[in-house]
Amino acid sequence: MFKYKGILFCNILVHMDTFELLTHTGLNKKEAAVYTALLERGPLSLSDVSKETHINRPALYTLLPTMQQKGLIGTTHKQRRIQYHAENPTRIIEQYKRDHEDIAERLQTLSEAYEYRSLDKPMIKYFEGMKGVTFVFDDVAQTLPRGGTFYRYSARMGGNTKAFENTFYAKTRDTKQLERLVITSEEKGNAKVKKLNRSIKTIPKTYDLFEDNISLVIYGDKTAYVDYGSNTAFIIESSKIARFQEKLFKLLYKKL
Repeated sequence: MFKYKGILFCNILVHMDTFELLTHTGLNKKEAAVYTALLERGPLSLSDVSKETHINRPALYTLLPTMQQKGLIGTTHKQRRIQYHAENPTRIIEQYKRDHEDIAERLQTLSEAYEYRSLDKPMIKYFEGMKGVTFVFDDVAQTLPRGGTFYRYSARMGGNTKAFENTFYAKTRDTKQLERLVITSEEKGNAKVKKLNRSIKTIPKTYDLFEDNISLVIYGDKTAYVDYGSNTAFIIESSKIARFQEKLFKLLYKKL
């Protein structure tokens, strides 16, 4: 345990800012306390460093040589006594840059691996209950850019229109002016009110695709299935599958 004495100084703001700044560069608290004391007070003996930082002498016997090896501090001799001084802060800056460049490169590698995985293997997310169904439509509105388009096979009895009024999905969809192409049953298609950003085509009763009350939504790189009978849903994240389903949708939409 140690107490950082800087809070007692009259130049509290500058002192504490220096200490906190150093801890953000990767120095631990004891290293930051020692470096700050040496930077502001000049060369100090081991005994004076202990007094300034309240770090006990045995701990400093290990800490100071370690900091010297890192190039953070140096030593001089005055009247046969070793004094410690802070090295130029550029050493800390250079190390900070190297560390963060390395972190940035690793993060970039992770990002590339994620993108590759996303393209190569589909990711499936499963949901249950009305909250899960709601999540799917919220994800549609949140994922697509302003003016984007999504494609939906709309179930005959599913997706109660009133249930989605004034929801995040409805508000965001309208704010972003998302366009939607819909294929649904004649029964539901005739009951829907015409809207500017919605185009509907219907399946003849003899080829009713919605007797199982299931919807399919294609948006961005995702494909979502919603089973209103069991209130379950799942999203497939795959650009290849989404493009495949989008082409099938457009082909059927054109033929209707």
